[in-house]
Amino acid sequence: MFAKKIGIDLGTASTRVYVRGEGIVLDEPSVAAVDPGGERVIAVGRQALDLAERTARGARLVRPIREGAIAGGAPVEQVLRHLVNRAQGRQRLFRPEVMLCVPASATSEHRRAMAEAAIAAGARQAWLIEAPLAAAMGLGLPVAAAGGHAVCDLGAGGVQVAVIALSGVVTAQSAAAGGDHLDAAIASWVRERRGVSIDGRTAEELKVALGSAVAADRPRSVEVTGRDASGGAATVTVTSDDVTAAIQEPLRAVEAAVRDVLDQTPARLEADVAERGLHLAGGGALLRGLDVFLARAIGVPVRVADEPRTCAVRGTRRALGEFELLQRRQLYLR
Repeated sequence: MFAKKIGIDLGTASTRVYVRGEGIVLDEPSVAAVDPGGERVIAVGRQALDLAERTARGARLVRPIREGAIAGGAPVEQVLRHLVNRAQGRQRLFRPEVMLCVPASATSEHRRAMAEAAIAAGARQAWLIEAPLAAAMGLGLPVAAAGGHAVCDLGAGGVQVAVIALSGVVTAQSAAAGGDHLDAAIASWVRERRGVSIDGRTAEELKVALGSAVAADRPRSVEVTGRDASGGAATVTVTSDDVTAAIQEPLRAVEAAVRDVLDQTPARLEADVAERGLHLAGGGALLRGLDVFLARAIGVPVRVADEPRTCAVRGTRRALGEFELLQRRQLYLR
């Protein structure tokens, strides 16, 4: 009863940690600073970014998770140890119970690797929960009921679409069409249509400032600076219509994943999904007009969650209090 209960959503771009009774205690970039040999994690999150800026040499930045999976050679165990220790605070006497969000499409090897990493990081028990199920719980949906609920979790590394019923994932599909893919599409469009190369951060800034899944009622524009073919600095104007055109391919991939899940939904749940619609969670749900784009494409209502970025980690809060669900799912290690 004295052990802390910790939920961790370790994503491609952001990591969020929940501690039962305290709320969300950490919401930071998913990045780690490792020593020159790449064997020891020195800092995690904003501390890692600050360390890399202060030290001209030595610290190297790595992303432990890429597109929903453990990156090759990434020190996930050490990253989790840092996160668990920060969540534990001064209370280190009792080993905590840790719940990790994993992709619905995660292989058994990936699931076991994540659970074993959490145990090695100091957890007494490591529970796993599929990210779409966690997002549905964070949305407050009655996941234990027999009726179906469709959820689309849009992260930086990818998109997961699932139908949830009876506390489980009935059918699921993933697509390589997350926020990072939108950024790459924008950078590619500017390079091909404007002859200027921009980095990922600039592309992300364009997405945030101008991005919309459908044409904006009032087009806007901004100037960005990059490098031309000769390597010199060049400034070009990019409009909201340009960004909308640039991201259509990854958006069509999201649409295809949603269609696949709806097509695979059992007949007994089709009416539920058609009536209740599709719920959008994850940071990608903040893209302007995405709900309109998908509603037009699939013909069912589409709703954007309140505070979509934190849906999954808030779902761990609810799941940590529902151990019957966890025990029935048996996604844990001791």
